[in-house]
Amino acid sequence: MGPILIRLAYGVMIVGIILCFVFSRNHEKDVRRAATQFAFAFAKLSNFISPKPPKEGLLVRELPGGGVSPLPLEEQPEAIRRIVERANASQSVNRFAELDAAAEQVSRRVSANRTHKTQFQAPIDRLLLLAQNFLRGCEDLSYIDSQERKADFDSFLMEQPAHRMVLLKRISGESAEEYRKLNKRYADEMERMEAEELEEKKQGGKKRRPAKQAERAAEAQPAEEDGQPPAPAEESPEMEEAPQAEQSADLKDEWRGWGCG
Repeated sequence: MGPILIRLAYGVMIVGIILCFVFSRNHEKDVRRAATQFAFAFAKLSNFISPKPPKEGLLVRELPGGGVSPLPLEEQPEAIRRIVERANASQSVNRFAELDAAAEQVSRRVSANRTHKTQFQAPIDRLLLLAQNFLRGCEDLSYIDSQERKADFDSFLMEQPAHRMVLLKRISGESAEEYRKLNKRYADEMERMEAEELEEKKQGGKKRRPAKQAERAAEAQPAEEDGQPPAPAEESPEMEEAPQAEQSADLKDEWRGWGCG
């Protein structure tokens, strides 16, 4: 009976591992489907509001203490005036509602999975907050009263390639081609960024190998001649930090929705 029970235990363990793997893969697919909905809504919102990226951002006056005060709308560049007008249209309200709903779906499907919170929910929450700050600024320019909010306003308009690349890495593979069609205006810039990332990864691999060789050589060297043992290596500051998911508060707690009135 002993060998049979052992084999049975191994069989149950193997089946459990396979089921966990299948469950994990299916869970990530569900999260990616929700992330895909968010990516499409984000691109469509931006394409409607700013079909052509402006050459300059929001004009402001800097105030003592680090605050800012936007110039009146009539003193803003023509491109910004048109963007503000489109941002206050009913289409923008509807598209933001889709964006918000998609972000909520991502949050529900991520659930308590810490890895997926870091990989999917954190960047999506950040982009949702970015869009919300931009739209609230368009609804009332006086909302842009700090350098951080001005940075968000300008980033939504002028850093779309970077934001869309973040989302491209998180959507379902079968939706990639359709997603790229929404990014035609930014295609060249996104392709350049993609090529640079690949080159950085290659260079990073080449740099790590010599570093490891140097570490081995240092370990192989004898102790210092004065007989003192080598100084202990300092702990990496990264080891002292809490996980990213625990460090930052949920960005969704910072706002309660947006609507053009």
